[in-house]
Amino acid sequence: MMTAPEISVAINRAFNKGHSLAIVSIVSQAGATSEKNTRLLIEEGVGVIGGTLGLNQAFDTSTAEQALLLIKDERQEIVTQDFADTRLLFEIARPPLELIVCGGGHVGQAVAQAGVFLGFRVTVIDDRAEFAGRERFPDERINLISDDFVAALHSLKITPASHLVIVTRGHKHDEICLREVIDKPARYIGMIGSRRRTTTIRAHLKREGVDDELMLRVCAPIGLDIGAQTPEEIAIAILAEIIMIRRGGDGRAKSAFVREK
Repeated sequence: MMTAPEISVAINRAFNKGHSLAIVSIVSQAGATSEKNTRLLIEEGVGVIGGTLGLNQAFDTSTAEQALLLIKDERQEIVTQDFADTRLLFEIARPPLELIVCGGGHVGQAVAQAGVFLGFRVTVIDDRAEFAGRERFPDERINLISDDFVAALHSLKITPASHLVIVTRGHKHDEICLREVIDKPARYIGMIGSRRRTTTIRAHLKREGVDDELMLRVCAPIGLDIGAQTPEEIAIAILAEIIMIRRGGDGRAKSAFVREK
């Protein structure tokens, strides 16, 4: 039986890696409330890391497979499911989401503010001190780094809970940032720019030997096509894309109304 302190330690270790954790327990067996005080812990990207449900190894294994599916579906938090005559409770603990914004210009500023509103832990990087200062980002919840982009990104721990938004002042710096993070385990990597500009950057990286699979991870041009024009609207388009990818949406309007152009 795993104790509460042991479970807490396991959660903290998983969160430190940016991983989610499923805690599974038995609710009832054969219709009767279970008196078992057992827990099975399953970590995203790892599998079973501790505990047992106390039935048999095969049951733990099949339960772990189901837990990993629930972890992958970010719409799930607390789920009960029946396996034969056993009802299980799956509790999904997810790490805090992180938003790393490369570029403190008007779009970066709006993205950071929108990220805070959505509950992300936000970090803004810019190599110009005036674009990574409190006058521009007065919200103390936004972490600011004024440094060379490569050095700043090196200083951060990028995990599966990280979301990278590259909106620097020019394609040269965008390319530098993308090159630095493209092979990192971030959940989302998006880069601003026209289709022509982003295609050029992709071509540069491909010539340098960057794998096609890594290139496919990059959302560029960034954001959903909602006709955004202002920095604030562009920020909404970017965060909407992040939410869509995270929650498994498709970006379509929910209403049947179609506006004719």
